[in-house]
This record gives sequence, structure tokens and C-alpha cells, in this order.
Amino acid sequence: MQKQITRNQIIKILITILLIQLPFLDMIRTTSFRHFEILGISLIELVNIVLIGIALILTITKLFKEKKKNILFLILYLLIVFIYIYLHYTNIIKFDTNIFSKANFSFITETFYILRVYILPLMLLYVLLNNKDIFTKEYYFKIAKWIIGIISISIIVLNILKLSFISYSDTKNFILYNMFDYFLYHGDFKQLASRGWFDSANELSAILFMLLPFNIYMLYKDNKKSNVILFVCQFIAMILLGTRTSAYGSVIISVTAGMAYVLLVFLKKEKRKVFFEKSFFISSLVCTAFMVISPFMLGRIDSGSPDFSVKDASAYQELSNIDIKQLDKLMEKYKNEYLINDYFLEIYPLKNDPEFWLQMASRDKALNNDNRRMKIDILNRIEERNNNDNDKLLGMGYTLNFIDIERDYVYQYYIFGIVGVLILIGPYFGLLIYLAIKALRNFKNNFRFKTVLATLSVFLGLVIAYYSGHVFGWVSPMMYLVMSFGCLAVIIYDNCQNKNKKDEDVK
Repeated sequence: MQKQITRNQIIKILITILLIQLPFLDMIRTTSFRHFEILGISLIELVNIVLIGIALILTITKLFKEKKKNILFLILYLLIVFIYIYLHYTNIIKFDTNIFSKANFSFITETFYILRVYILPLMLLYVLLNNKDIFTKEYYFKIAKWIIGIISISIIVLNILKLSFISYSDTKNFILYNMFDYFLYHGDFKQLASRGWFDSANELSAILFMLLPFNIYMLYKDNKKSNVILFVCQFIAMILLGTRTSAYGSVIISVTAGMAYVLLVFLKKEKRKVFFEKSFFISSLVCTAFMVISPFMLGRIDSGSPDFSVKDASAYQELSNIDIKQLDKLMEKYKNEYLINDYFLEIYPLKNDPEFWLQMASRDKALNNDNRRMKIDILNRIEERNNNDNDKLLGMGYTLNFIDIERDYVYQYYIFGIVGVLILIGPYFGLLIYLAIKALRNFKNNFRFKTVLATLSVFLGLVIAYYSGHVFGWVSPMMYLVMSFGCLAVIIYDNCQNKNKKDEDVK
């Protein structure tokens, strides 16, 4: 008689498919397949919606028998979300489009974006947290191993074959030089940075950044050559990717993990593992040496410090006596001196706000050279000119159609407001605080290498979101951040359960 598949098994299968297929979906996003839609929804996004949606429904039916209060919590949260969406939209449609003409407000687009990009990962987190019996720490590390292998090995292989996309390019141009050409090429180092067939080097950097602690723990846990190879592959892949987050991050995380291991062994919280020490420290040193001699590092050394000194004093003399109506001519003449990129003048035209651009041209040009700072200044000016106090609370909307400023939390503040940030991003910090309190109450059991590394993964994801962006508001990085949270939660939960069992045994 054929054995019937259980609800728990279905949930596990759905989430496993979801997590494993994410790297492949990111590759597909670089193809024309991303334009295929069903009922106006991209087929790529529909896959995630269906997988998480079914898993959520099955989890809710499971909770009806076990924890109904968790269902009420979900209903309350979703009710708050929809109230916010209503208030948010009623605010953004009051925006004066004369200030920023690219704004094109749509209730359907705005709502779908919020639900797809922010609420969907939270629903995944809800599924993981309410199925700790299914998603064990062993499960998370096994899934992480597959994901790391798919991403890292594909980057290395495609680099060697010269079939990888250039990291610092929005186009689909293949690299002309691979890792073996490092010592022969003397041009722009960015031409050697490769992202495989993935859609975004910055997203990939954030993902690998969060996954590296998982890789290190797998190497510590199992004395296998395959784990050593996987660690080296990820380290090399992060260097080949060539962003500061990935290249520097590979070294910083390895050093931090190594210091944590030494401390825990010294305090006798972990047993010393000679194989781990040899494989981890030797691999880290070799890979770090590879980074030091790589074009990533040499290119930055050769470029030296940028020169922001005044080259043409007349540019500022004329600026001080300029008729504001003639600013466009002066800007065209001296824009290189002011270090104002044409791109920013295109997205926020000078004719619409000459006072702002006069201020930008007059200030320290080192500030103008910082693209993220310039984006924030423009967005702040748009908010200022709109002169709506509710923008600070409810935001100006994703459909404002302003470019991503590559600094999460700040970007979300402008598009969702303080209330939106608390509702859409706040739950991650709320959960982290809850887990921290729970761990500290059982500090003895939780002061272990696996807990430290799982915490590091979550912490790094939340920190890098601010410094380089591309975590919040991007589907795949948010899914992996949720996976890290799920792993940390189950580790702390298990540690606390083990303490309770020991206490019961003593009694």
C-alpha cells in the first residue's frame, strides 16, 4: 500500500523548492523569460507566490489544532498592513507631480510591490517559525550548502570559460579575461569582475555575505574535503565578483569567525578541532593572498586617493555672481569642475529646481562625487518641496519611480515613511531582539560557535543593508535573510529546550 504524503512533508517540499530555485530564478531574470506573465504577474514572481502561499495555508490549517493565537497574530498583522496601504496610497496621490514628473502613482502597482517584495518574505518567515519541527538546523545547513555550491561554482566555472557577465555593467557583455589572466591584464580592474549569469552583482554580494557564516560552520562541523572545497569556492567567488561588499566581506567574516572560534576554545565552550584549524586558517590565508594580488585590490591601490581640489577657480567666482536663470549655461560649462554627473541632471532637471543645483555646485565637490549621497540629497529635496508632513510618516511611494539610493532603511523611509518602515522592516528587528533576550536568558547553552555564526549571518544582513543596500526591497536577498533568521531561531530554541531537559533531569 502506497504511503500517503503528510502535510509536514508537503510544506518541507514546497519551501525546499522555493529556496533551491532562487539562484536559478535570478539567472532567468537576465533573459527575456522575465517578461512572461500570467494575469499581469511575472511568471518568475508567481512561482514564489504560489510556493509560499500554499505553504502558508497548510501552516495555518496546522495551527488551528495547535496554536490558534499565532493565527490571530497573523490576521492582526495583515490587517495593520492593509490599513497602512490605504493610508499610504491616500497620501502619495497628493504628491505634486510638477516637482518630479516621473511619478506615476497606481494603487495596484504600489500594493502589489509591497505584498510581493516585503510581505511575502515575512510570510515565509511565519511559515519557518511555526514549523520548527520540520525546519531543523540540519535542514538549513543542508539547504545553504546547495545554494552556496550553485552560486559559487557557477561563478567560477563561467569565469574560467569567459561566459560570465561583467559585474560592473547593466549589459549582458561577457568578460574578456578570466582569473588566469589576472597577471597579464593591466587595464580597468572592473573589466575582470564577474557575476556569472546572475542579474545583479550587488544583490549577489549581499547574499554571499550572509551565507558565508553557514559555510564556515559546515566546515567546522564536518571534517570533509568537500566542505573545504566549498569554503574555498565561495571565498574565490566573492573575490571574482569584485564588489567591496563581497571581496572585503570574505576576509572580514573569516577573520571574525576565526577570532570567535579561538575565544570559544580558550573558554572551553567548544572543543578544539585540529582539522578545522588547518583547513580553515590555511584556506583563508591562501584566499586572502589571492585577493591581495587580484585586480580588485591592485586596481584600488593604483587608482590612489581621489583629488577633489579646485582645478578652475573661475567656476566658483562666476557661480557667486550668477543670475539663476543662466545657471544651466554655467553648469554645462563647468559640470566637470563641480563633479555633477549628467545622469542626475537627467533624473532631476535643473530647470525644475535651479536653487537646488546652485547649492550642489557651490558645496564641497567631494560630496557630489558620492552617488549615494547625491541620490539622497535629491530625494530629500523632493520631499522638502512637496511640503507634506505626512510624507515623513507614510512615505512618497514606490511608484514615485525614483532610482534606488543603495542605502536600505533610508530608501524605505522616503518611499514608505516611518510607519511603513516599522511595519515592513520592523518585524525583523523585533524578532532579533526577542531572540537576543531568549538567548541571554540561557547564555551558557547559547554561547556556542553555531549560535555565534548564525547570529553573525543575520547581523551582517541587517548591517550591509544600510551600507550597500540591495537587501530590503530585493526578493532573493530578503528570502535568504529570512532563512538566516529561521536558522538562528531554531538554534536558540533547541538550545533552550536542551537546558529545560537538563533541568528536568536534575529534578
